[in-house]
Amino acid sequence: MTSRIFADRLAHYSTHEPKHFLRMDGNYWPGVCDRLNPTDSDGDCLQAGPTVELMYGATVRVLIPADADRDAAVRLLKKLARWLKHSPDLMQYAEPVPETGIPF
Repeated sequence: MTSRIFADRLAHYSTHEPKHFLRMDGNYWPGVCDRLNPTDSDGDCLQAGPTVELMYGATVRVLIPADADRDAAVRLLKKLARWLKHSPDLMQYAEPVPETGIPF
């Protein structure tokens, strides 16, 4: 059943041009992140980068796994919002490189 739903959605979205997005991730990974973005005192890791997706429509879309810890999700959303507010240069990742059209 799930694979059929996925196939139907993929068929729908494949009719659209890919769109450039800023991908922001917030993860609760105590002690496990990367050397550029170490975890903070809460064990949270924030990361951002470019992505190209077939989805469209919303100005901002947030995806939270159904089994996510609600308190961690709220905490991470607040941190991601502050990060974007205080680092407007993150939005540069949402635009393709002019010479190549490639988003990285």
